[in-house]
Amino acid sequence: MKSIQFANVEDQYRNNAGELRSTDVQKLDEWVRAQPHLPPITELELILFLHSNYYDVEAAQRTIECYYTFRTSCKNLFGNRNLDKDSIQMAMNVLDLAILPGSTPEGYRVLLAKIVDPDTSKFSLSSLLTLALMCVDIQLWEEGCKNGSILIIDMDGIHLGHLPKLGIFTLKDLLYFILEGLPIRLKGLHLTNVVPFIDRIMTMVRPFMKKELLEMLHLHTKMHTLFPYIPQHLLPSDYGGMARPRKSLRDDLYNHTIECGDHLASYDKVKRVDESKRIAKLRTMGNLFGLI
Repeated sequence: MKSIQFANVEDQYRNNAGELRSTDVQKLDEWVRAQPHLPPITELELILFLHSNYYDVEAAQRTIECYYTFRTSCKNLFGNRNLDKDSIQMAMNVLDLAILPGSTPEGYRVLLAKIVDPDTSKFSLSSLLTLALMCVDIQLWEEGCKNGSILIIDMDGIHLGHLPKLGIFTLKDLLYFILEGLPIRLKGLHLTNVVPFIDRIMTMVRPFMKKELLEMLHLHTKMHTLFPYIPQHLLPSDYGGMARPRKSLRDDLYNHTIECGDHLASYDKVKRVDESKRIAKLRTMGNLFGLI
């Protein structure tokens, strides 16, 4: 097993000079230490939380609270993070997830996802998302701060048989975590090769999508309308770009995630909220996830 090559903290300060201040990181660290229910949080993690909130300390505090509480309590996305599980192994065969090797002119990382096995008997939304979030974890820790992130979902291969398997509560949890807990600057969500029944999917998820996410959402019936947002040369060669084929990028990502499996397992054991030590019940689990 290889260990994760965490981003260098000094590089984060240097690359974000003038905005990322050590005094703000210290202030955030002091706040974390005053919350006995929170786990230990590294300086790199504090920097990621600050950066994702555009260096607003109070907003970073809210994201930290959500991030660790959600990861502790949300079993359908974080309760089965074992790469040896049959469900995760199957997810690797159903979903191709690739992180493009280059960045957009704005400095955004780009993730590309595609269902490659149309057999709905193998499709488990929670397993696919669990796998994807494990991959994203490692990229965040290794890449450090990025100006933004863009997700492309190639819907080619999705058919009506998948519709009943799009668990509404799992989708709700995912959308909440992406916007409120994940320490990234989400800049765009692009659905390409959209299916004819996209309106039915949107009817399901729209009630859980905040205005800011709806404004980032772009639907593309053809690939070429994506290129103003993602330069074509950044895409895999099978999409007309200059990067290696999607399958090759997917293999790199999954192989590296597997290599880091031990660290993922130990991280999940340590980075948990202890509700018995929470000083003030500022949020119940119900209103944390928008249930009341």
